[in-house]
Order: sequence, then C-alpha cells, then structure tokens
Amino acid sequence: MPGPPRPQDPARAHFGARLRHWRRVRGLSQAALGRELRYDHTFLSKIESGSRRPTRELAERADRLLETDGELTALWARERRTAPAAPGPPTSMPGTDAAEAMDRLLQAYTRTMAEVGGRDLIVPLEHHARTIMRWWSGAPGATSTALLVLAAGFAEAAGWAWLDGENDRAAALSWCEAGYQWATLARDPQLSARLLVRQSIVHLSTGDPETAIALAGAARAVEGLGPRTRAWAVLAEARAHAAVADARACERSLAVAERLLAHHDPADEPWTAGITDSVFALNAGTCYRDLALRGGTAFAGRSVEHVSRSLDEVPAVSEHDRVLVTIRLAGALACADQPEDAAGVLSDLLSASAGLRGWPRIGTELRAVQVHLATRWPAVGAVRELSDQVRSASPR
Repeated sequence: MPGPPRPQDPARAHFGARLRHWRRVRGLSQAALGRELRYDHTFLSKIESGSRRPTRELAERADRLLETDGELTALWARERRTAPAAPGPPTSMPGTDAAEAMDRLLQAYTRTMAEVGGRDLIVPLEHHARTIMRWWSGAPGATSTALLVLAAGFAEAAGWAWLDGENDRAAALSWCEAGYQWATLARDPQLSARLLVRQSIVHLSTGDPETAIALAGAARAVEGLGPRTRAWAVLAEARAHAAVADARACERSLAVAERLLAHHDPADEPWTAGITDSVFALNAGTCYRDLALRGGTAFAGRSVEHVSRSLDEVPAVSEHDRVLVTIRLAGALACADQPEDAAGVLSDLLSASAGLRGWPRIGTELRAVQVHLATRWPAVGAVRELSDQVRSASPR
C-alpha cells in the first residue's frame, strides 16, 4: 500500500493545490495554462505537485490570467512569512519536570481553544514548538522521542490556531506538515494520523476535496491505530466525500466511523476523549448539509437532526465550539427550507456574541449561511433583518 502524501515542502504543496484549483475552475488543462503563461506544462505539473517552488512572476501572471483577485501572489508571500522556522541551534535540555510541564501546558491550550478560539494562542504555541525542537536537537534516546511527540502536539495546535484564529490555510498546513514529519520520526502512529487528518480538513476548506480524500485515506491506513483514532480519519473521509456529492461513499464512511466509535477503550487512546457523540453528530450533520447543498435535498432533515443533537451536548463553557455548532445548525435549517428559523438562529447568535470575538473562520461560515439565505429568500423579513445585522457588525 502506498505511503501517505509527503510533499517536500508544505508551502509549495498548498500553492500547487490552489493553482490546480483555479486552473480547473477556469476549465484549463496544464498544457493550455502553460501556453498562456509561457511556461512548459511539465514545469507547471511539478508546481502543482509541490515538487518545485513557484516564482513570484508565475504567481502574478497566474493571478491575472485566472482572475484570482491576487490570491496566488498573496499566498506566495504569506507562506514564506508563516512557515515553521528551522529549530535553530540546540540548547541544553532542562530537567524532566520542564517537559512534563510543557505537556500539561499543551493540554491547557487545547482546552482553552475550545472555549475562546485560537487567535491569541498562535504566538505562544509556535514559540513552544520551536523551543522543544531546540531541546530535541541535543537530547538522548528516549528523551529525544518524547520531545518529538511533544513538539508535534504543539505544531498540531499551532496549525489549528492559524486556521481558526486567522483563517490562514497556508500557515495551518505548514505547521501540520511539520508536526506530521516530527510525529513520523517519533514513530507515533496516533499522532501521525491526527496530523494527516488535520491536513485533510484544511485542504477541504480550500476547495480541494481530492487531496482531502487522499490525506484522510492515508490517515485511515496508518498501522497501529486504535479504533477511535481511525474513526477520526474516517469522519474526515466522509466530509470530503460529501463535498464531491458522493452520498454512497459518505454514508459508508459515516457507518464505519460509528461502528469504530462504539468499540473502543478510552484508556488506550486518551487524546480521543474530545471525540464525543457530539463531535460525531456534528460531522454527520455537516456531511448531510453538504450533500443537501449539492442536490441531495432528502438529506436536509437528517442534517438538522444531527446538528441539533450535537448542539445539545456541547459543554456550556465551550463558547467557541457552541458558536460554531450553532452556525452549522443555521446552515442545516437553510438547507431544509426553513429560512426564518435559520435567520433567527444567526440573529440571536450575533446579538449574544458581538463580532464573534474575532473568530475569522467562524465568521466566514456565518457569512456563507447569510449569503445563502439572502440569495434564496431575499423577500423574507427575518432574512432581510439578518443581512442588515451582518452589515452593521462587519468592520468598516
């Protein structure tokens, strides 16, 4: 069985994925794009696969031709600014108490992200990941492996903080790929699979479901996984299948994930404590929503049912997660042709969480639902009021 995707550089891989996305949107083959940009199509193939580094000139030309509103040029620059830096020179390894303290700190950061989001945690998470890798550079034996695992955990958290806190997919992929490399070096299958799943989710958010499916499949195939970790990978696979309207594959993956979650020992996979019934219900509801949006209207009611169940089970202290699930519920209601209920849910949310506390990814989801409502039901009073409320809440 082939190994998981291993691009030489996560920044290159992300640029290539977005170039491929825009080329396909405009209906161009690699050969046709090469002729328009005056680059050999074999060079563009290497750019899209992540094996060659793009130039600024190529990014600017592609932006103009593909009408991307400058995305590729911005991505070219941003990826160089946010990619994980090399660990730097080794520093003396502190006592074991320091590593244990860092581990407790990581758990605290993880809990905090569920409550307040990731934006304010990006800098310390990145700092801790680099610090631990400097310790690792001079550490012996078993200590070295333990530090790699810890650094990979911080890299995973940093990647997720970038996605959640800034909606910066390039930085998120860079940190998740770095973490994956460290977890693989440490021979930690659970963590390696998790970081592949994180990458799958980011690629799905960029409109690249094919890569998302490949990464989720690679995570699922990692040897030595416990059932709950494997279920996490299968859920990511289901989300990607829903994004390409493959209802049969999506439902098959959801059924597999549900069976895996029913047979596990939490003591064997302590990190998976967060994969609760609420998380499964949210993922299933999101899958059904995406299928409904792509023509499978029969799935809309199931989406509302699952997301509602998920929302009922979100802990009261997890405000960030509660806001996210509430927006998903509004999207499900919109798919079920209940515009007044959907608009009411979002209106109440905006009133209770002014500005959504600076959560860009969540704000993007909310605006997508609001635009969907305004496009389909512009004459509904609750929808008009919501649109006015969103405009008032948007920064000038």
